[in-house]
Parts: sequence; structure tokens; C-alpha cells
Amino acid sequence: MQEVSADPPSDESPTPGDLVRAGVTQLMRWTTRAQGRKELFGPAAEDMSANDVVLLDFIHNFGPVRLSELASQHGVDKSTMTPQVNRLDSKGLIERHNDPDDARATLVSTSPEGRELQRRIGAAGAELFDELLAGWSKKDRQALATLLDRFVRELIASHPGDSTT
Repeated sequence: MQEVSADPPSDESPTPGDLVRAGVTQLMRWTTRAQGRKELFGPAAEDMSANDVVLLDFIHNFGPVRLSELASQHGVDKSTMTPQVNRLDSKGLIERHNDPDDARATLVSTSPEGRELQRRIGAAGAELFDELLAGWSKKDRQALATLLDRFVRELIASHPGDSTT
């Protein structure tokens, strides 16, 4: 990944917000490239889109969940979410169940195959970052993990309609 530069248009020093915005932009660019996704998700997710991986991860972590809740959490209409869920279903990665609280609703959860795939995808990403951070001190690695987790939680809490967690 290239070094992040957050030079503001003026002679002022970059603010923390400038640096974080530039860093997040670079991360987004890296994850949208095929090679970045391949490294982040590993070979197990080779035939999956980034949306498929995010959706599988959400269902794994928060399922069983209703389709309407998935749509809400991902900021899309239920009609948009249906084909995405159907893709995971056609690959045998999720299971559908009747909602015991509402016979009209369906719950989705990860299948054993989906849980295994999600585990392999997660392990690939963790391995990538563990290797990248291997030269950092234990204190710095922990600080990054703690602060990044805090940053993401606060970002999601301040924008609840946009969250995927």
C-alpha cells in the first residue's frame, strides 16, 4: 500500500481528521482492487463479491436475522437484499428458517458450510494483518487494534442508519 499523504490545500498542518480521512480513503481504494480483496479475504472467497463477504459476516455474527433487518442494517431496500441473500443461499452458505414470532417472516443464519467459509475468510484477513504488523511492537499492535475498534464503534454509533454491525 502506498504511503498516505493528507496535505491540506493550505499551509496548515494536517489535522487528525485530515489524516484519518486520507487513510480511510486509501483503505477503501485498496479493498476495491481485486488484489486487495484477494489478500484480505483469501482464496476461500475467490468467487464472492465484497458485498457477499460482508453479508455472510453479518449473518454469521448477528443471525438468525430477518431479511428486513439485513436490509435495514445495510441501508438498502428489502428487494435489493433478496438477490444478495439468494446468492448466498444458492452457494449453500445460509439456511432459512420460519420466524417463530411471525409466521410471515423468514430468518436466515449461516449454514455449517457458511460458518466454515466465514472462518477461513476471517483467518485470511487476520493473517494478512498479523504479517503486516509483525514488525510493530506488541504495545503498538494492541493500541492500533483498540483504537481502530473504538473508532469504528463510535462511527457506527454516530451514524446508526448506515451501520453493518
